[in-house]
Amino acid sequence: MLSLRRHSLLLLLALGPLLPGTPLAATEPVSRELSLPSGEDIGFEVYGVGNPLRVLWIGPNFGLQPRHRQVAAALGQRGLEVWQVDLPEARFQPTNTHTLRRIPGEMVADIIHALAERGRHPVLVISSIYGAIPALRGIHAWQGGDPEPGVLIGAIFFSPYFYTHVPALGEDPTFVPELYATNVPVYIFQAAKNGNRWQLPATLAVLQRHAPVYTEILDGVTSLFYAGDTAPETRALLPRIPDRIIRAARILQRHEAPLTALPLPAPSSGPATPARLDSRLKPYRGRVQPRPFALRDAAGRPFRRDSFTGRITLVNFWASWCPPCVEEIPSLNRLKQKMRGRPFELISINYAESPAHIRDFMQKVAVDFPVLVDPDGRLTARWQVVAFPSTFVIGPDGTIRYGVNAAIEWDTPEVIRQLEQLWVEE
Repeated sequence: MLSLRRHSLLLLLALGPLLPGTPLAATEPVSRELSLPSGEDIGFEVYGVGNPLRVLWIGPNFGLQPRHRQVAAALGQRGLEVWQVDLPEARFQPTNTHTLRRIPGEMVADIIHALAERGRHPVLVISSIYGAIPALRGIHAWQGGDPEPGVLIGAIFFSPYFYTHVPALGEDPTFVPELYATNVPVYIFQAAKNGNRWQLPATLAVLQRHAPVYTEILDGVTSLFYAGDTAPETRALLPRIPDRIIRAARILQRHEAPLTALPLPAPSSGPATPARLDSRLKPYRGRVQPRPFALRDAAGRPFRRDSFTGRITLVNFWASWCPPCVEEIPSLNRLKQKMRGRPFELISINYAESPAHIRDFMQKVAVDFPVLVDPDGRLTARWQVVAFPSTFVIGPDGTIRYGVNAAIEWDTPEVIRQLEQLWVEE
């Protein structure tokens, strides 16, 4: 008799690829509910009911979207049974980054056990963005709780974020402890224009200590499952994603997922309360010398800065898909007006969007300051930007004095006073 692992491998090998350009299925899911040992009842949308290989698909911090469901339906038609869940919503909590970080690993482990049905079904875990945190945490808890041999295939993540919190500007992000203790096979699809693109090397440096890890860069893509990403590259890729997932699962099955959980690292000696998004100007504690840059603005004109002395300079990193970025633009416009005639400069640097898209955006939203284009996000990474918007305040001495890792009102009396004090100190 074939082992479960061998059976599931043959099953995947039997699945043919989707034809290029095949439209994603619109099959309606079946609602199912699992009663967990904790007493919680968790509702799922299930596609491909009756297929032997099961997928636990955990929704991200912006919830399950139509594109998630379309891909799940296509996988259901290809022989996988996909169980999609918005875990915070299933627990009657708001779906956001904070609640996903707090999902207990034991709950996800119980779901994996339930889907495996005492070893009858192999299980593949899929998630994206901050949904990757409870996914990894759950796999680690599953390994520590009498796991069934040959059940877990591994994990597939789309542009995963493993940050414990958004760091202050100038600081490197810290990762959840489960990242350091992951030893199951992992496949990462990384969107090339996602805000975390250049944090991928740091993530891999941790993951690859104990786990076999595969990566695939999705060129031209910002966020595959986000409806606002209408780039031609994203639209062309989406129908092919079910086939890519099946191929990734085949690769993961070359490895045995260990049944023993690695110990979690000891808690760091850092502050007990993680940093939060800034609500005001915050003294900058990173590399104080700003990095020079030579970019082009949205109209294609060259723009270069090698020196920042003799004036106050705000350098604002943003993207049009970031609502807080857009919300703070009017106050930045007003700040520039209030500083008119004084040694002050406001520069914004757009993260990896096309000049045509930015020009179209500026037809709808008034932007009264230069908008430069960082075409691949490399400059943004060199400035250690992790969240958007992020703004650096450079004093007349040419050093970074303040940093803000969130949107604020830039023309308040308090902010104006802090900026004017930089001239006094000079």
